Amino acid sequence: MAQWISKTKNHALTGIPEKHTSAQNIMKLKSKTLLVLLLTIFITKQPLASARPTLEAAAQRAKETFHSKEWREVPDEALVRANRIKWNRIAKAALNLPDWVEFGLSQRTRFEFVSNNWRTGQRNADNTQLPLQSRVRLGINRGPYWVLFEGQDSRTHFAQAGDFAGREVANKFDILQLFGSATFKNVFGTELRTDLHFGRMTLELGAARLIGRNDFPNTTNNFDGGHLSIGNNKDWRVRAFLTAPVNRKNDELDDARNRTLFWGTAFESTQNKWASGEIYYLGLSDEFDRQSNRAKHLHTTGARIVKKDIRQRSDFESEQTGELDYDLEGAAQVGDRHGKDHFAWMAFARLAYTLNQPWIPRLAGEFVYASGTRNPDGDQSATFDRLFGLRRPDLGHTSLFGPFSHSNLIKVGWRLTALPRDDFRIFIKHHLNWLAEKRDALSGSALPGFSNLQDKTGSSGSFLGHDIELVGRYRIRETTDLEAGYQHWFKGSFFDGLTQLANRGGLPINGEKDTNYFFVQTTVRF
Repeated sequence: MAQWISKTKNHALTGIPEKHTSAQNIMKLKSKTLLVLLLTIFITKQPLASARPTLEAAAQRAKETFHSKEWREVPDEALVRANRIKWNRIAKAALNLPDWVEFGLSQRTRFEFVSNNWRTGQRNADNTQLPLQSRVRLGINRGPYWVLFEGQDSRTHFAQAGDFAGREVANKFDILQLFGSATFKNVFGTELRTDLHFGRMTLELGAARLIGRNDFPNTTNNFDGGHLSIGNNKDWRVRAFLTAPVNRKNDELDDARNRTLFWGTAFESTQNKWASGEIYYLGLSDEFDRQSNRAKHLHTTGARIVKKDIRQRSDFESEQTGELDYDLEGAAQVGDRHGKDHFAWMAFARLAYTLNQPWIPRLAGEFVYASGTRNPDGDQSATFDRLFGLRRPDLGHTSLFGPFSHSNLIKVGWRLTALPRDDFRIFIKHHLNWLAEKRDALSGSALPGFSNLQDKTGSSGSFLGHDIELVGRYRIRETTDLEAGYQHWFKGSFFDGLTQLANRGGLPINGEKDTNYFFVQTTVRF
């Protein structure tokens, strides 16, 4: 096992020719990948095979329960996108639990490999880990009232000192959600629906660029506080929340972050097929970090307009050859950040076209801009803060990888998506990446306790390189998904410039070389 997780040492120290060492690395990666694939298939199939009659009977009952009549809404559908939590409750059907009980289980096992670590504080090695995420949901409903508990266990195996790990990857045996809620669907005879939540919850707004329930990372953002929603239960609603972000702790129960508040309000509308979206305001007062000049008081106002893309051929109208869709969002941010006056902004644009052809191919052009600070030593801050937003949908894989963030970044590229079968979805994308301001830091390029990669002189330039990503997702059966992806990051001249600075600007040895990222995972939901 020690040999299995051993890493390639510095070529200069070993004297092994680079080509020979590269070949060894490739062989190691292939061997590890094959081993984990075999283990994943074995672990997934063996229990399923032995329990197949029970599972099939439970699946049939689940279909009768959840497909033959309207889905019985669970209370956090008012907080996050329904696809995060909506699947057939086979475990509930197998236990013959009554309608007023919510019960669900999910488990994800993933193998990840990252080559040529680049973050400040990382060791000169590759990073191979096996993150596991397990969740259990249990809720009780009486009339308009709910109490819902969701527990999550996140852990990783084979992590070593100097790897990307900690609170971003591990959070053992903790409470993801625990709240009470009330839903009234005709308040005072107005036909307005009102939802009230109080306790610990996950939250999502719009495309989740500024606040979202994490999907790909092994740990999940959550908040303690209250949430209120009022709407017509069809195509518009107004939301408001006041919370304290939860501080994740690996080996003890999480608690709310002291001296930190996060609040906001939004108007969301789906009334117009061609112009859905939201207008929002988000506020953050963060004095959790007691170091000098580390506090943040930010006010973010933004708007998004979107036309949803087509996901199946039946959505096309008769004789329609194709369909245009788009996603446009912009946000401005003011306040004070790290002791400086702050003004920053972010913009996102995606324009896509889906063809009415087999495989339903969809080609999209994408653009991201998040401002940076032109003079880091000045008295003005312009580095956009992404708050609690998600990165994977726009920027590429996160978890152990995740080099890009909605902060001091320019990104432009394309994405092609296809559905060869109803149960198989693939996409490939290619993006070019720059720092928005070459003297500002590359956000998220350091382990906790270290400073981000930065050349304050600007001599290293701004080009971060380009990346190619390929991902496929296959639904093995109703309860099980298999997903795999590969991303290659051709690093740009910025990293070559860092190697000319004192102490390589914090860049690990070989950190300027191209990085490969690979993952394969199974997700089981009952």
